[in-house]
Amino acid sequence: MSSLAPRLWAGIAFAAVALIGVSGGAHALDRRFELTPSLLSQGGEAPAAPRSEGRPARKSERASTGVTAYTIRPGDHIFKILMKEYGLSNREAEALIPEVRRINGITDIRRLRVGQTIRIPLGAAAGGDERGSNRPVAREAAVASGARVPAAKETGHLLRMTSYAGARETHDLEAARRLWDGLVAAEVRDARPIRIEDRNFSLSLDPENFPTFPAADGGRILVDAEGRIPPLVRALIEEKDPSVKIVSENPRNRRRFLSSLLEGAGFYSVEENVSLEFGADPKLTVTADFKVEKSPDSLLRNDVILLNVEEYRRGVPPALTGFLKREGFQMVEPFPGRGESAPPASQTLYQITASEPRDIADSLLRALNLRYDVDRSVELFGSGDGGVTLFVRADRYFENGGDRFVVSHFDGNPVSYTLTRLLETRGYRVIMLGDHDDFRMVAEKIFGRLRMPGSFARYDLVPYREAPYGIQMSGFRVPRSGSAAGGFFTNTALNPLFRDLLDFNGYSIVSY
Repeated sequence: MSSLAPRLWAGIAFAAVALIGVSGGAHALDRRFELTPSLLSQGGEAPAAPRSEGRPARKSERASTGVTAYTIRPGDHIFKILMKEYGLSNREAEALIPEVRRINGITDIRRLRVGQTIRIPLGAAAGGDERGSNRPVAREAAVASGARVPAAKETGHLLRMTSYAGARETHDLEAARRLWDGLVAAEVRDARPIRIEDRNFSLSLDPENFPTFPAADGGRILVDAEGRIPPLVRALIEEKDPSVKIVSENPRNRRRFLSSLLEGAGFYSVEENVSLEFGADPKLTVTADFKVEKSPDSLLRNDVILLNVEEYRRGVPPALTGFLKREGFQMVEPFPGRGESAPPASQTLYQITASEPRDIADSLLRALNLRYDVDRSVELFGSGDGGVTLFVRADRYFENGGDRFVVSHFDGNPVSYTLTRLLETRGYRVIMLGDHDDFRMVAEKIFGRLRMPGSFARYDLVPYREAPYGIQMSGFRVPRSGSAAGGFFTNTALNPLFRDLLDFNGYSIVSY
């Protein structure tokens, strides 16, 4: 023992202090995992935890494995009940669920009524051959009754760590393992359980309760989801096998768990909260929880991983996944999000492709669903004005909400300009276009005369809070006014990718 490092002695001292405090009622460690002198001298498993008041006994505490009753409490789940309350393994719980549903008439195992009493057929979970090769009940009952169970290794001191994982943890852990299989090369994987042999002790960890993940640098990552490994055992592992990195995050907290895995994996580069921008107008912004470069030449080999672990947002559509792949990024979403759930309420995007002022005005009027006349003669003075009748030619004439509108193009003729402006004295709303007016100028004049609120700006058409990507585009977002239709008006060119993404998010694109 003199060869142990100072930090190992510190771990032993910490464990001793924890043992001394047992009599005081405050336990720094779970009683199932305390390293007592009797455990070190006799070997075998730690004694089972005492049964809590008001909780059903585990299957190891029952004299028989028949049908028992259980009352549903808030937060209960079938997997939680079978695994946590009755001590069944994940495989046993999965096999028993159909029978529980059948005898209780449960249609949805995720929707249990608080206060409801259900029957649990434990006899169905104790199946196996006649020799009892698949029935751990006898051994567990013996432990609960206080009978001595033969140690797995009589010649040494065996420290065997066990734990229990809920259904949610198991599901998330399996999804993380599938993700990990694609991140870490097969040649560096080591499926052996954690086991340390020493002259004074033999330490092993159950791989089902304390799973391991291969690290990119050839080491291994040990998952202690609930922090149940005592400081002494942790110190032994770190001292005897430095290649093992211990992660004490619960898989249910997906982001923190994967962050810890990636940190201990030994990848070349790992970044969190990454934002990538493509294009200027429109601009596509892709967000990712993690960006992973597995090796120094990942960028050169177009082998960069973008990883999203949040499930409350919509997933990435195939069009964007294909685009990112062509750009050298692989988008990975190991946990299913909302998928192609119902998009937001349908919106219309009007794309104005014309470039001449008159053509731009015509396109906008058609997009607004306003009927107009071309080259119409508009009365300036009529027969009631002292016998003088004067008509002025208007390039475009239309009505909306009881108002009369005139669109006229100024060609440099001062007489024409003056007559058109005189129409305003007769109640017409005049829109005067210039030779050099672009889309923004024409739209501002038309929307202003129509009293449609809206300004030219860059708008978020797909907000980041709804998806792991966003689209920004310049244009006008105006509401409906009278008979004039509202929507988003832009003259920005749209490539197929942006059209697909906007369509995926509920936009109808109409070009004029």
